[in-house]
Amino acid sequence: MANIKSAKKRINTNQRQRSENKFVKSTINTYVKGFKKLLAEGKLAEAESKLTEAVSYINSACSKGVIHKNNASRKVSRLTAALHKAKSQNATKVEEVKPEVVEKKVEEVKAEPVKATKTTTAKKATVKKEETEKKPATKKAPAKATTAKTAAKKTTTTKKESK
Repeated sequence: MANIKSAKKRINTNQRQRSENKFVKSTINTYVKGFKKLLAEGKLAEAESKLTEAVSYINSACSKGVIHKNNASRKVSRLTAALHKAKSQNATKVEEVKPEVVEKKVEEVKAEPVKATKTTTAKKATVKKEETEKKPATKKAPAKATTAKTAAKKTTTTKKESK
């Protein structure tokens, strides 16, 4: 135990801050649990309102310094991702319930006549013939290779002469 008066005061303030931070963290967990419970039950409208409450509480805890800003950001992004995933799964379930609509669309597509499309193979063949006619038939030898050989010969002869 501390003997100095300021150290004793500091211990008391630390305990008070610790209990307040513990309360805030447990409240965040309560909001998150309530949100997840609503998602599991399929109550998306209520879950969305619970999400806004949770996000605002998480942000206030972050601004007070109770939790780190990256921790707060991670919690918020995971909660919103869970809501969007639940919404998309719910949207696919709604579409699966109405198979009559899909059958009607399939029948409409089958009823429409198929239009014949023109083939463009004749055009492609003429383009290829024109390209081949434009290319020159003669092949040129690469100029760099010949100059490199002559340069190599010159260097070998000058070395022999200098010795």
